[in-house]
Amino acid sequence: MSAGRGSPHQQGAQSSRSRGPCEAVLLDLDGTLVLSEEVHRLAWQAFFDTWGVTVTDADYEQHYMGRRPSDVITGVPGPWTGTDVAAVLSTMTTFTLENAGSVEVVPGAAALIQQMRVKYPVAVITSAGAPWAQHLLDKVLGVRHLVDVVVTAEDTTTGKPSPEGYLKACAALRARPERCLAFEDSPSGVRALVAAGVRDIVGVTTTSDAADLIDAGACWTVPDLTSARVRSVGGAVRAPGAAGRNDDEENRA
Repeated sequence: MSAGRGSPHQQGAQSSRSRGPCEAVLLDLDGTLVLSEEVHRLAWQAFFDTWGVTVTDADYEQHYMGRRPSDVITGVPGPWTGTDVAAVLSTMTTFTLENAGSVEVVPGAAALIQQMRVKYPVAVITSAGAPWAQHLLDKVLGVRHLVDVVVTAEDTTTGKPSPEGYLKACAALRARPERCLAFEDSPSGVRALVAAGVRDIVGVTTTSDAADLIDAGACWTVPDLTSARVRSVGGAVRAPGAAGRNDDEENRA
């Protein structure tokens, strides 16, 4: 877990005032701040090809997407069971870094961090390794100096949907989970937030359907991070107006 160089269930129908002031903002990385799932999918596909295994898109979304490779390799049965996890992780890290040039920023991501950081400490919690997180935050997003705490795969014993990473971030920021605002793009990440006790969760529908994020526990969803409401704690908490609001539908209207 690394610190920055500088200093934010039930649903959104409740006001931020009833919950007390926001104490921190918690952000997932891949899929939430950057569009990198294609790179990770290709890395996993290379891994599957090595073992001659076919994995459907549905199985990939359920068992692999948004999770730490080390948890998958040790927890999902396959011909790789019992293999050298460290060697596999090294190979996948090398592959992703070599293909990092294809990663794009989720619209509004940098502005979100810049605006939130004016009033609240910010943490990034990712299932990826430290080299990947450092590259994305520094070289792709250009916001590493604004992020107070970064929790990566190396900092936890169990990855998402375990709440461990989010709880570590809250402890490092001295923030109570129930008074944090969070953004996630995967059901496993949303479930991790719910398990950690975070109640104000915005789902970003870059990699998952809005319905799946709402079912996992997100208060409402957005297609990206460009909305002015998203960049305001009060707006993000109050905007739903009702449980399970999906801003994708409003934006298409």
